[in-house]
Amino acid sequence: MDIDLVGLLDPSSTKVFLGDQRADIVAVSSSRATVIIPEEAEGALEVHCGSERASGSLTVGRLVASDLHAVGNPVVGSTGEVYVTFSGGRGEQVPYSIFVIDESGEKHPFLADIINPTGMALGPDGCLYITSRHNGSTYKSTLDKRVEKYAEGLGLATGLAFDSSGNLFIGDRRGTVYQVSKDRAVSAYCELEPSISAYHFAMSCEDELFVTGPTLATQDRIYRIGKDSTPSVVFQGLGRPQGLTFGPDGQLKVTASFGGRKGVFSLSEGVMTHEIAAPMLVGLAYSSDGTKLMLVTNSSLFEMPN
Repeated sequence: MDIDLVGLLDPSSTKVFLGDQRADIVAVSSSRATVIIPEEAEGALEVHCGSERASGSLTVGRLVASDLHAVGNPVVGSTGEVYVTFSGGRGEQVPYSIFVIDESGEKHPFLADIINPTGMALGPDGCLYITSRHNGSTYKSTLDKRVEKYAEGLGLATGLAFDSSGNLFIGDRRGTVYQVSKDRAVSAYCELEPSISAYHFAMSCEDELFVTGPTLATQDRIYRIGKDSTPSVVFQGLGRPQGLTFGPDGQLKVTASFGGRKGVFSLSEGVMTHEIAAPMLVGLAYSSDGTKLMLVTNSSLFEMPN
């Protein structure tokens, strides 16, 4: 975590505390300190430099589950349950590839037969939709685990999102966004720059599709695809942007690195604001009432109050 400082005269004497726990300092200068926040830490944030003191507030996310392999946004159900993947290596058949975590934090196996699950979304019918980059298919699962193939022939299928009419959009990371209509007709919707890993989708309330797709560049983009299927760039300059969603405040949130920082950023009127400091995240999702934010790294799920 980075802490901005003003007028620090003797960086070598700096100490940082969260509550009664001291944070390890990785680097410090007259204007910034980079620290490691202790696990389970809580309380007021204080910076000590000689006789000088400065304080502030800090909310630390709670570790909910580990031993995951997430490659996109988690999905939060209407009753607070959270669906996460163990995606596995290319073509790897793992014992369970999707887990559900209940409100008490217990992790339970959910689905086993979908290889390399990548993107997930709840459909307007309340079912869970899952892409497989292994075979280019999208699956539909009821919450009592009845699974059917919903669409196929979608390339390296990754991100997915529904519009308000029930059309499903799916990203082939090789460069195509597909539309699957309510009667399951598949058509190419638009073309984008290929991604080295996955496309990640978020649908706005105006039915505009927002897309990230990490490349080898350090100036990656957020695209907006209008209802006429025309893509445009709404922001450029991110490092490995991945999961994105719209927050309760209506602003677009994205997990990325930007300006020397990592975590969750908020985009409003072309300005990118750092909201949550975190190691490299791959996805995020809000609870249905907007009071909780779930964050995933490749291997762990965290919860933060919103």
